[in-house]
Amino acid sequence: MSVKTDAEFDYEICSSRIRPIAEALIKKYDELHHIDPDKILFVVNHKSAGSKKQMTLAKTTKISPKWTELIYQLGSCSYFYMIEFYAKTTATMDESQMVALVYRELRRIGPEGEILTPDVHDWWQILMGLGRKWFYPDSTCPNLLDENVDWKKLMGTYYEEIHQGE
Repeated sequence: MSVKTDAEFDYEICSSRIRPIAEALIKKYDELHHIDPDKILFVVNHKSAGSKKQMTLAKTTKISPKWTELIYQLGSCSYFYMIEFYAKTTATMDESQMVALVYRELRRIGPEGEILTPDVHDWWQILMGLGRKWFYPDSTCPNLLDENVDWKKLMGTYYEEIHQGE
């Protein structure tokens, strides 16, 4: 059995690169305050492009208790969630678009620890605040971490308060 090098792996742990973004988003946006970024394993999938029916940028899932325990036994912390970014669909995204994508995926982790399905309000906020094509390679997207950027300014008259538990 040959040992694969980092460049040959189908999956790459990217927590050291993405966790600081998640921490900053959680600190800035109240609707994310219930999330512990240290409990999320961030991964890049170099193998798949996600769903064949629609373009998939990322996927947030719960990690099964078996894998949580095994990863912990290997000396890592306890991860309860995994956010998987698909390299084939995110490769051309700029930093601001990646920040928006991390925000969108963090919103999927509910206050009770459940994985939420995007509802009209999640998509409404992103659609009206960032535009329908926010993730397209030739599109510009505001950086949600910039000091002068917030949902109220981005959405204008379309702004609605985000309520927990909806």
